Amino acid sequence: MKIAVDCRYLGKSGIGRVCEGILDNLDYTADEYFLIGDAKRLAPYRAAHIIEDDGDPFSVGGMLRFPKKVNKLCDCIIIPNFIIPFGIGIPVYPVMHDLIFLDMPKIMTRGKIDYLLKKMLLRRCMKKARKIACVSEFTRSRCRHYFPKFADKYYVNYNGLSKDVLSFDGSATEKSNTIVYVGNVKPHKGLATLIEAYKMLPSGKFRLKIIGEREGFLTGMKAEQLDHEGVIFTGRLSDEDLLREIASAAFLVQPSLYEGFGLPPLEALWLGTQPILSDIPVFREIYDGFPVVFFEAGNAQALKEALLAPVADRPSVREKILQKFSYSHFVDRLRKNIYAIEG
Repeated sequence: MKIAVDCRYLGKSGIGRVCEGILDNLDYTADEYFLIGDAKRLAPYRAAHIIEDDGDPFSVGGMLRFPKKVNKLCDCIIIPNFIIPFGIGIPVYPVMHDLIFLDMPKIMTRGKIDYLLKKMLLRRCMKKARKIACVSEFTRSRCRHYFPKFADKYYVNYNGLSKDVLSFDGSATEKSNTIVYVGNVKPHKGLATLIEAYKMLPSGKFRLKIIGEREGFLTGMKAEQLDHEGVIFTGRLSDEDLLREIASAAFLVQPSLYEGFGLPPLEALWLGTQPILSDIPVFREIYDGFPVVFFEAGNAQALKEALLAPVADRPSVREKILQKFSYSHFVDRLRKNIYAIEG
């Protein structure tokens, strides 16, 4: 079968890593793949055909100027997001990460018009797609809630860990009294709760490293909330440096108010770092049975207490992670759904 993949998301956080996980686990001998995106980023995938397109998939131009020749070359297309470019005439198999634009419109949309536009794009995705891979049962439940008409299209397909995480050698990494936060700048990530909790900790007990640019984190916060001794903004890091920061930390804190999956805690578990997570439904689903610590979402006092509680010895959970979360499994399920309809 000839399958196209929208790879314009490579290099972007979140969805970009999912796209990379898909590409790294495709069987290029079983099917013929056409990868659409930046040729330099796609250079490692020499076994596939490359269709050059450096457009921004989130822009109007990226939606309108998508290479239409894929309609003649391919039998279907995989899109690692809900934004389906206009002009695609072949079956579409998207990946749905979350429906936060509908669940939290006040903080995730810029007014009524933006909300209606995103809802239209989501509905268009649901209608046009043959099958939709939802990265969690939580996300599938939200799809069913808002778009029940298409309920038979949704199936759960968990994310996995990328090859750079799986191959990372942290044997020489020493643990430090550091708390790390990995995430984007949006208010639903709960950074304000983490900063407030950190200010309650005994002076000098921990450092807090926020992986990202300081300026970006002003979104939804006041500048003075970030000014505190021991709070360090790393700036943008390479993948290797990011993994080293996670591996050397005492804790990785994910204080989110909303997620569709939540990948950093899984990376922390693989690298031997204790995750402390807000008790939102998707984290309860994904990390059920894993040695994580939960605290009440939005409660800085509860987070402070979790950070000061004794840490129990934990056995390795790598085998358990691979059994449940693997991009090899993700690609197998994706391909089986494609072949069930197109094959």
